Amino acid sequence: MNLIVFDLEWNMGNAPYTFNYHGTELTLRGEIIQIGAVRINENAEVLDTFEMTLRPRLFRKLHWRIAQVTGLSQGDLEAGVPIAEGLRRFRAWAGPDAEFAEWGLDDVPVLKQNLFLYNLDESWPARWYDLQQIFLKSYPRGEGEGMTLESVVERLGIPKDGSFHNALDDALYTVRVCQRLPLASGLAEYPDEETQLKSALLNGLDSEVYDVQVFPRRLEHDAYKTEPALCRVACPFCGAELVFNDIWLKRGNTGYYTEGTCPEHGPWFVRFKLSRRDGLHWNFARCIETVRPESYARYKKLEASQRERMRLKAEKQAGAQ
Repeated sequence: MNLIVFDLEWNMGNAPYTFNYHGTELTLRGEIIQIGAVRINENAEVLDTFEMTLRPRLFRKLHWRIAQVTGLSQGDLEAGVPIAEGLRRFRAWAGPDAEFAEWGLDDVPVLKQNLFLYNLDESWPARWYDLQQIFLKSYPRGEGEGMTLESVVERLGIPKDGSFHNALDDALYTVRVCQRLPLASGLAEYPDEETQLKSALLNGLDSEVYDVQVFPRRLEHDAYKTEPALCRVACPFCGAELVFNDIWLKRGNTGYYTEGTCPEHGPWFVRFKLSRRDGLHWNFARCIETVRPESYARYKKLEASQRERMRLKAEKQAGAQ
């Protein structure tokens, strides 16, 4: 395994920057200005390091908040390696087979967006790990305990001999956290994206479910309502196509569900869970859930409330014209 623990710092503008990704408009999360990375073995022993400050092309002026957090100056950015060249050097150092590990899941999406913007292969890396998930198996989160890298370093009693929000220092701190973990087994047992998405979909459901599927790498958020492969659903009992209600309700931040009715077997709930883990594509998990009287009554109450909100909004818009 070619394992890279890495951290990024990125700049942002005073207004959002959007770009076209294969016909879909996306908002740039940030333009990379600093890369810090550490190559380790499965025992979290340091094999090599990489550090580079980049000169941005889109957000050329250092945002005051980023300067405050990172300690970088406008002069540091202007003296940096041009961003496209820096990204090429980082990829060459890490290698095409690199597997990435980071504290949380913020940096890989930013990396992939930047790779695409500068005409590099955004399918790299193909696999990456959220080290927080491995950490929490050994150190369950107590009440009031934070999960920032600095708070975990304090919790574990790791000496603070570097700056936080410096990319290489943060990567090295992350490696020291890894040295307190059963890293090899944590990586071996780490669930793939499909398993994680299915688990998130089914979490908290207590009715019988059918036809659990995953639909990866879609470009549109609303594909669950518009793409036939996702929204044409068959009754689990007879195979007849379900007729969907036009009202979709939210469950959590990225969950949606509606009523799908079979002419013979009545209503079901069709549920979706969405994930945009790479910052570019939507992945969908879908299931059909058995409707129980109490859950159906709750759905109908929420549906009526949403219809009333839609009616009031339409009246307000009509009155403003």
